[in-house]
Amino acid sequence: MLQNVKRRYALADYTVENNGGKWYYWRTARFGDKEERKGPYSSLTSATLMIARQLRKEAEKRDNVHKLPE
Repeated sequence: MLQNVKRRYALADYTVENNGGKWYYWRTARFGDKEERKGPYSSLTSATLMIARQLRKEAEKRDNVHKLPE
C-alpha cells in the first residue's frame, strides 16, 4: 500500500475511575471481555497519559503493516 494514502483508525474506548483519591483505568469491556484494571495513579493526568501511550501503540501497530520496505 502507498505510504501517502490517507488511513483512519477507530481506537479503543477506555474507562477511568477515581477511587479514594487514586486513579485507575481499563479498556471498556464489551461482549463478555474481562476488564484489566490498571493503576493506581496519583492524578488524572498520569492516568490519561498512560491511556495516550496505549492508543499510540495501537495506532502504530495498525499502521506498521502499511510501511514500504526501505
